[in-house]
Amino acid sequence: MRIVACDDDVNELEELKRQLQEIGEKYQLLLDIRTFTEGEQCCEYLFLNSADIVFMDIYLKSGNGVEFVRRLRQHRLNFKLVFLTSSNDFAIESYELDAAYYLLKPLQPEKLEQALKRCGVFDKEEYVTFDTAAETVKIKPKDIIVVEVQDKYCYIHTVQRTYKVYSSINKLREKLTQDYFLLTYRSVLINMHYVEGVYSNYFLLGNGFKAPIRVRDSAAVRNAYMQWALLQD
Repeated sequence: MRIVACDDDVNELEELKRQLQEIGEKYQLLLDIRTFTEGEQCCEYLFLNSADIVFMDIYLKSGNGVEFVRRLRQHRLNFKLVFLTSSNDFAIESYELDAAYYLLKPLQPEKLEQALKRCGVFDKEEYVTFDTAAETVKIKPKDIIVVEVQDKYCYIHTVQRTYKVYSSINKLREKLTQDYFLLTYRSVLINMHYVEGVYSNYFLLGNGFKAPIRVRDSAAVRNAYMQWALLQD
């Protein structure tokens, strides 16, 4: 699990990291913790790298943590958010930015554990692994919006970022066996949870992607989606 923490107080940052590591050892969690003392550096990192949870201090010398998070949300970056602060001044703004928890300082281990619980850290979730040119990545199937094939590569578009994988789409389908994945075209696999519109020749997904529907199977493909959608109510 990738955790990013930003606090301009080095002592507070180290204490947060220490408590996270202790919780990780207690529950046998593999945590990758990256820390930053400046909001701009933290944002630059998150624009290029995914994170499961972001701990953001509200009162930073380099700016307001709420505004840094607002910039990240405007780029459609999806992560669980925990604000760190010594007061309740920005409680309303924190909820507007979909914060999972509002953690008051000084940090208390039981409160930090509660924050992680709100972020779903202790939920047992399935992951699948894929090999990119640079690394092996673990992805939650539910976070995948769409997979498309281009020039022998599969581009896996998730809520956090896009991964380029050298694979056939059939090989990926062997891993993505959940009932919410639908092959709409020979080179496009969608997660039906993200469908926002169904049209005559494409599905409109939440990230703006238009997934084409193969002409010869148009009725069958749309019917498969409608049957799945009815079961979700």
